[in-house]
Amino acid sequence: MTAPDSVEYIQREHLEILRLAEKLDSALRLAVKPEFELRVKALAEMRAAEHGLLGLRQHCGSEDGILETDFHHYLDQKDYLRLCTQHSVISRMANILLKELPYATADSVGELYEPGRELIDQLQEHVAFEADMLWRVEGRRLQYQ
Repeated sequence: MTAPDSVEYIQREHLEILRLAEKLDSALRLAVKPEFELRVKALAEMRAAEHGLLGLRQHCGSEDGILETDFHHYLDQKDYLRLCTQHSVISRMANILLKELPYATADSVGELYEPGRELIDQLQEHVAFEADMLWRVEGRRLQYQ
């Protein structure tokens, strides 16, 4: 994969990640509502996001490969380590949710709020940092809309 292809690939994945973050945010807002019906809906939305959570782990692994092959020699050590750390944290947070989701109920779905919010915050920070990093490497700003 050439560097421009890699940038387009990462940009597509970032759009998917931002959409997943929006879906998780919507579900988590419902998860802490007192109304049982809303928590049932939250649980269904969280479970519908399971495929996306699995995709996050895939994203982090494949992106690490892209960084190694295409971009690693452009990054300073600090940026490279930051990206690797972000990938590790995102994978860990996704794993926490994936582990808990099968056992969650409408009464317990609110317990996923904190790890879910942390994951969303990490995703947003990660996408913003990588967009800036890719701008510095490729000389073009990625736009997400």
